[in-house]
Parts: sequence; structure tokens; C-alpha cells
Amino acid sequence: MKEQYLLSSYQLIKKMRKKIISFIINFLLPVFLMAQQGKKADSLLLRLSSASDDTTKAQALTDLGFYYQESDRDSTLHYSNELMSLAEKMKNPAVKITAILLKAYAFYHKGNLLGSYQLSNEGLEIIRNKETKKVTWAPALLGIRSSPEEHKKSCESVFTMYLAFTYAASGNTDKSIDYYKQSIEISTPLNNKITLLASYMNLGGTYASKNKPDSALAYSTKALQYSIALGEKRFRGVIFTNIGDIYFLKEQLDSAQYYYVEGLSMGRQGDYRYVEIQSLLGLARYFEKKQQPDSMLFYARDAFRVSDAFQQFSTKVEAAELIARALVTKGNIDSAYNYLSISKNIGDSLSKEKDKKRKSFQSFNFEEQLRLEKAVQENITYRNRIRTIVMIAGIGILSLLAWVFYRNSRRKQKDNKVLESALTNLKATQTQLIQSEKMASLGELTAGIAHEIQNPLNFVNNFSEVSNELIDEMNIELDKGDIEEAKAIAADVKQNLEKINHHGKRADAIVKGMLQHSRSSNGIKELTDINALCDEYLRLCYHGLRAKDKSFNATIKTDFDESLEKVNIIPQDIGRVILNILTNAFYAAPLPPEGGFLDPAYKHEPTVWVSTKKIGDKVEIKVRDNGPGIPQKILDKIFQPFFTTKPTGQGTGLGLSLSYDIVKAHGGELKVETVEEEGSAFTIQLPIIKNQ
Repeated sequence: MKEQYLLSSYQLIKKMRKKIISFIINFLLPVFLMAQQGKKADSLLLRLSSASDDTTKAQALTDLGFYYQESDRDSTLHYSNELMSLAEKMKNPAVKITAILLKAYAFYHKGNLLGSYQLSNEGLEIIRNKETKKVTWAPALLGIRSSPEEHKKSCESVFTMYLAFTYAASGNTDKSIDYYKQSIEISTPLNNKITLLASYMNLGGTYASKNKPDSALAYSTKALQYSIALGEKRFRGVIFTNIGDIYFLKEQLDSAQYYYVEGLSMGRQGDYRYVEIQSLLGLARYFEKKQQPDSMLFYARDAFRVSDAFQQFSTKVEAAELIARALVTKGNIDSAYNYLSISKNIGDSLSKEKDKKRKSFQSFNFEEQLRLEKAVQENITYRNRIRTIVMIAGIGILSLLAWVFYRNSRRKQKDNKVLESALTNLKATQTQLIQSEKMASLGELTAGIAHEIQNPLNFVNNFSEVSNELIDEMNIELDKGDIEEAKAIAADVKQNLEKINHHGKRADAIVKGMLQHSRSSNGIKELTDINALCDEYLRLCYHGLRAKDKSFNATIKTDFDESLEKVNIIPQDIGRVILNILTNAFYAAPLPPEGGFLDPAYKHEPTVWVSTKKIGDKVEIKVRDNGPGIPQKILDKIFQPFFTTKPTGQGTGLGLSLSYDIVKAHGGELKVETVEEEGSAFTIQLPIIKNQ
């Protein structure tokens, strides 16, 4: 009695659980989804009811037909029929083609292959008719909204693809392959990615059904590329499961498992039940090959559950067969027989009416109940039965945990390989960008130096010319015998030569500085005059920008602390930091208060302030501008690598990141203060360490 009471309770709980799950799946979930989709449907219906002309009404009917294409094909048929009547009234072949296309798609998915075939051929006849007039309006179809000729070609490729569907469904795979290839040939010049994606995907599946895995993999890979390019997810899940099936055919089981898992993830994320079920069935077949009946049973039951919930009877049959095979392997013959019965009953009922399907399910429930009653009648003690159940459950849990750990380990290994490859590529890219940033800085320095060196060269040239003229005058005076006048001229010549020497040394210093800046940093610190370094890079940066853009102009104000002592730094590195911050300041100063690009009509005096001072045992360098400031929402990102607010091609986003690292390497700090619409100030603080 005690055993019978426990079993009855167990049956009651199981029935209640099934009813609750069934209620959630069959009532609450559809209600939720309908509430989400209802808003868009209401909007489309409102647009249809308020249409003021036939063209607007035709567009609204088209949008409604496409909207219900996957969720309610009866509605698609209804709106396509209305669109067909309107097309006859408008005498517009483009509208009629669209109506036929919607109706052919709905017929195919409702199992009316003959109707879909006839409509597709009718659409092709209209499109290929030379007397078909060009029209000025074409509905938004597959992203095509251009010339009537392109619209016709796009529809032609779709109808050709539908013919391939019907031939494939009727078992004529050779004919379907021909039509898929025709559809691809028509779609390729139009770059009609959706049609190409669908054709390649189905072509891959067809070749897989013909046991030609290499061709199937090639076409499925093309479909995957189009899916990624479009950002489309529903087809991508189908492609993943197709590729998994192909690798399964090729006996490459690990690759098959990877794509089944990816397909399962995609199906569950997007609520694509077909993809989810196919992925679960693929994983069940994979674990059957791996001779892991527990895992096989787990996935097959999951596929059976989802198929049952969403009335996918064909996949339910396959899931039941997989469950039966797994149970046979585990030695559970009675349960295996039950699932084989389910498979047979559902398979037979697929060609019958819905009421016969219900009887098949009722028969299944009756058989399940008989099996449980038979188990109660067996002469097994309560304690042994509980012990057996606990032992089996423990083995099942351990097996599941082992499988989870194994799967996680394999996934981590794959992820690590991907991350290692990505890290290698990132390091290579980062090295190239850093070199690019350095070369950009060097270019700015070179332009500034070229401008700086021009001044002393002009002096040298001018004083040389004047000295030549004075020597000619001195010779004339000597010929006259006027020694005093000749001596006075000689004194002027000497003075000019001294000036030539002075400016020659100045040019020499500039050249030496240029050579020093062109070399890579040797990493050796030396005592450096911060004021001189700031002044030098300020002039070089300003003249470099002027050399690149003659219209550039800005006011420069400096405030250098003359009492500063020399600081032990790597001058080339700190020079790069100063140059980068100054370049940013000169870029920001002319911008309007709202930011963005330079507005020529904006009346504003761009100004950059540069100051130095000693604060305790540190030297502070501050660069301030009167630009638009930095928005608070991006302030935390400006020191991140590759982050930039400059237009594409004008900045790599590495300048401030490298500057921050250089200052930190010197034991200093790089800070930023900003007020929107007033400007920004960057502060460099370096420790005063004379000897290291």
C-alpha cells in the first residue's frame, strides 16, 4: 500500500508538472509574444486603414504580408490576395509580382507544393515577358528599392529559388540544385545578399542530403559569410546545424559538435525553435557516435520536449528514435519499446487529420501509464527500489558532471587558442600603430625644424650678400687711398661675419636637435632644462602645424619658472609627451563650444597657455587651451589605447595612451582638468631626482 501510494503521488505530480509546463508553453508564452508583436501589427493595420491612395495601400499590404510571413501564413495568404486584387486594379506588374511571391512562399510552407510551383512559374512569366511595362513604383523587397529592372531581376531570383524549394521537397534534388545555381547567378550581379544567403544555405543542405560533404561544406561556408555580413541570426543558426551535419558525415565529430553547440546557442538566443531542435538532435547523434548513452539521452529528450511543445512532429519522431536507441544501449528495453511506439505512431499520424494525432498522443499516454502500473506490480522491496533509484541518479549526475567538465575543458582550450591568435594579431597591430604615431610626431617635428632653420639661413644669406658688397666698396676706397674709410668698411664686414657665424651655429644646433629627435630613445636619462625643452617643442609644434596648414593660427602664452633646476629625464620621451599634448591643444583651441569639426564662420581667438613651476619635490608642466573641453562621458576613456575623438585618418588614439605610460615610467603623473565649453588643461608632474 505504501508503495502504491508513493507511485500514485509521483504520477499526480508528473501530470501536474506537465500541465503547468504545457500551460506556460501553449498559453503564456504565445500571449507574451503576441503582446510584443501586436504593437507593430497595429501600426501596419493603422497605416493600411488610413492609406489615401492605391500606392500607399499596396505598400501597407506588402509590409503586412512580409510581417506575417513566418508567424501566421494564413494572414500572409489573406493580404497577398488583397494585394493581387489591387494589382489588377492598378495594372501594375510589380505589385502583382510581389503578391504572387508572398502567396507562393505561404503555399510552400503550408505544404501546397503544386500551388507554390504554379505561382512561381506565373511570376517568372510576368517578369520575363518583354511586353511588361516598366513601372515607377516597386515595393520594398529584400532591400531592393532602385530601378524597375533591378526589382524584376530580384524577384526573378526569388521565384527561381522557390522552384528549387519545391523540387527539393518533392525529392528531385538534381533539379533543385540547378534552380539554386540559377538563383545565385541572377542574384550575384545585384549583390542581393538575402537571396544569395538562402540559396547557398539550401544548396549546401541539398548536397549534404546527396552525401557530398565537400560540396555541401563549400556552399554552407559561403552562406555563413553572407549571414555574418548581414548580421542575420536566424539563418545563421540553420547554417551552423547544417555544417554540423556535414562534419558528422565526414566523421569529424569534434567539429560537428562545435557547430551543433553554436547552432543551439543561436537557436535559444533568437527563440528559433527549428534551429534549437536540429542542434539538439545533432548533439544526440554525436554522443551516440561517442558511445555516451547518458549524454545522448539527455539531448534527445530535450529535442523531444521542444518538438512536442511546438508541434514539430517530424523532429519528434527522430528524437523518439534516438531516445529508444539510447535506452537500448543502457539496457532499458521496456522504455525503449515505448519510445519506438511513439515514433511509429507519430510517423503514421503525420499524414492524417489532427484528431488522429490527438488519439496517437492519448494512446502514448495510456501505454506510459500501463508501464508504470506494471512497475508497481513487480516484487521489489521499497528500500531496494529507492536504493536503485538513488544509485542510478548518482551515476547520472556524475556522468553529467563529467560531461560538463569535459565540454568546458574543450571549450576553454578552443577559446585559449582563439585568444592567443587574437593577442598575437593585436600586438602586431599595436606595434604598427605605435610606430605610426612616432612617425607622425617625427613629421611634425621635421616640419617645425624646417621652418626654424629657415630663419638663420636667411640671415646667413643676407649678411653674406651685404659682406660681398662691402668688400667691393672697401677695394674702391683702397684704390682711392682712403685708408680710414676702408678700415670702417672692414669693421662692418667683420661684424657681418660674426653674425653669420652666430646664425650658422644656431642652424647647427637646430640640425643637431633634429638628428637627436629622429633617433629612437636610448633610454638613458640626463639632466635636462625643462623650460628649454618646453620652449623648443612649443616652437617646433606651432611651426610644424603652420607648415602643414598656412591658415592655422593661435595665440601662445608662456609662463616659465626661471628658478627651476634641471631634472633627470629621458628628454626624447618627455619631448614626445609635450609635443603630443601641445598638438592636441592646438587642435582643440579653434573648435566651437559644442565641439565637432572646425567651423570657419566661428569667431574665436584660439589660445594655448604653457607654464612650468616647482611644487615641492616635483616639476609641473601645464598645457591649457580654450577649446570646447572634454565631455564628462568620455573623460575616463581618453587615456585608453586607440580611443580618439578626431576624424578618421587624423589620429590613432595612441598619443595620450603612450604619453601616460611614458610619464608613469618616469615616476610622474599625467592629469587632466576640463570644463565643457571653456577648455582643458593637461598637467605633467615629474619628480626632481638629480642622480640615479
